[in-house]
Amino acid sequence: MKKALKVIAFLAALALIFGVCSFANSLIGNPVSKMLATITARNHLEEHYADRDFVLDRVTFNFKFGDYHAYVSSPSSEDTYFQLVIEMDGTLIRDEYEDSVLSGRNTAFRIRNAYRESVDAVFESTTFPYDTHIAYGDLVFAYQEYWDGGAAPEYAIVMEDLVLDKLYNVAELGASSGELTVYLCDDTVSAERLAEMLLGLKQVFDDAGVEFRVIDCVLEYPRSDDGICKDGRVEVMNFLSSDIYEEGLTDRVRASDEAARNHYDKQDHEKESE
Repeated sequence: MKKALKVIAFLAALALIFGVCSFANSLIGNPVSKMLATITARNHLEEHYADRDFVLDRVTFNFKFGDYHAYVSSPSSEDTYFQLVIEMDGTLIRDEYEDSVLSGRNTAFRIRNAYRESVDAVFESTTFPYDTHIAYGDLVFAYQEYWDGGAAPEYAIVMEDLVLDKLYNVAELGASSGELTVYLCDDTVSAERLAEMLLGLKQVFDDAGVEFRVIDCVLEYPRSDDGICKDGRVEVMNFLSSDIYEEGLTDRVRASDEAARNHYDKQDHEKESE
């Protein structure tokens, strides 16, 4: 009887150890699989990129998909970095060099970050004159097929036109393809007040040397401590920076606000029809 109990206890311990190892393997992988993934990554780089100065930075386990990601970069190119996705048995699943580097995605990411940082610096300045609930900027990019098909704004930067590692003038790109999204809070909510604030915004950004092509701007009442503001808002959508000048601005704001309301009414009607 004691011998049988020992056998049962031994089997239970083995099952427990196996369960713990399986759980750990699903979360952090295992040394053997990581070694296989590293060997696969090195061999792939040697076979396909022997003439490049690519460096294997690290290999990490992706517990969500149960595979390994090998991170590759180039010390001579800030836009050249990508991943090799490898199964636990060392089989290469995907080489993302084309999708990340040749597609222009990494270059777009670098330029976009530079523009966002310049916009954030304006909004976060201690001298910024307005109370904002949401405020950020972005550059608009699109692949050629979406640009040609009309699925992207005509002012979007075509990804395939980007040049790897090129030093771009971010201010110029902002003027041609920059978008601002701003939610302003004020005790007075009217087209006249929004027009006044748009002029102020434009001046602040001009003074900072940060340009934009269009702005989506909402003027609301200040929010309470629980994040709620009373009803009433004025909004402009896709409002051109070049249209922000004093003469007739209030009328242009009213027209844009009406267009925005019609846009939302149409969306609500389409949802009800589904």
